[in-house]
Amino acid sequence: MKASSSYKKKINIEQLLDNPDAYLVYDIMSVTGASVLIPSKVPIGKITEGLETPGKLIDTLARMGIRKVEIAVPNEVDDAEMMARLKELDPSVRIVDNEVTRYAQTVIDNIFAQASIEEKFSIPVDVVSDLGRNISDEVAKTSQIALSMVESSLDSYSRDHALNVSMLSGYISQKLSETGKIAPQLVEKAVLAGLLFDIGKTVVPDNILQKAGKLTPEEMVVMRNHVRESVSICKLSGINDNDILDGIASHHERYDGSGYHRGLVGTQIPIIGRILAVADTFDAMTSPRVYKDAVSSKMSFNFIMSANETEFDPDICKIFLAGMGIYPPGVIVELSDGRIARVAAMTSGNLLQPKVTLKENGTQRVIDLYTEGLYIRGALDIDAKEPVDLFAMPMM
Repeated sequence: MKASSSYKKKINIEQLLDNPDAYLVYDIMSVTGASVLIPSKVPIGKITEGLETPGKLIDTLARMGIRKVEIAVPNEVDDAEMMARLKELDPSVRIVDNEVTRYAQTVIDNIFAQASIEEKFSIPVDVVSDLGRNISDEVAKTSQIALSMVESSLDSYSRDHALNVSMLSGYISQKLSETGKIAPQLVEKAVLAGLLFDIGKTVVPDNILQKAGKLTPEEMVVMRNHVRESVSICKLSGINDNDILDGIASHHERYDGSGYHRGLVGTQIPIIGRILAVADTFDAMTSPRVYKDAVSSKMSFNFIMSANETEFDPDICKIFLAGMGIYPPGVIVELSDGRIARVAAMTSGNLLQPKVTLKENGTQRVIDLYTEGLYIRGALDIDAKEPVDLFAMPMM
């Protein structure tokens, strides 16, 4: 599960010693600005260890005229323990089986490695088709798709991004199918399209794919061509299903016609392409890349919902909202009673009062906000900074 592990808050300097595990968000510089007087990123408890009188830290800040500081507070949660507590509270909680996830990662790794290193653009269709069926079956049973998504890193981004997009696309498709908006057979096709939609990036040179700065217009043309390359690799491998190919070909089209390559509008865009657009955007925003930091799942969620009816299909956004909740799992929140918690799981039919996990006296608990009569005051993710402006930047 993708999750933040810290949150920021401003406190009076007198409260510093009450937060030994927290650390300053910014360095405190000397009066001249020539040296760091109190470093950030170091736990307050570690800083005061070397002081004969810990209160000197507060005295120093007071003499400098500093009355408030911003700190980052760790909010570490054991995910395995959280899942156990969650299932005790709600036995119906179901996520994608870990064995299926691990197997999928191995298969995707092998496909991308062969394509990137050996330049063998041949997808093992039978293996991928079986994997697509397994993921589809698992997604159909899961009640918490956000808990099923894996956290990606720079080293494993392509693999985990494909897996996350595949699972989220399958979830959205399953819910659309259940409401009669798409045919049931499209669910597995959406899963397969999610696994393969970015395979064409293996053809993009690393100096473009891994570039930290802004791409030149010429580089952007090469980058955007990954869509056509993905379709081409799939066809060469024997994948000839038009629903899958059209979905991959249109995953960068946008509902208002602002996408590429054909500038399709609304329902002109194949349904799998519209599904991939939402799944791809959410996971890409919440994953670190060489050219950007990851943003919180809450901020990514807000972006997608703000682009409802412009960038994204409104029906798909409604399904996305129902599946993620207003406060997606992993988001750190302040409760109405002042306690800090991390969202553990959405509650079906109640988007405002999810189940949350918190630590009290060293013990991890999961509580249902509705049952407890509590609500969320707001999200406190440390990653809740301004995201990359996807409206302004060229889509990759």
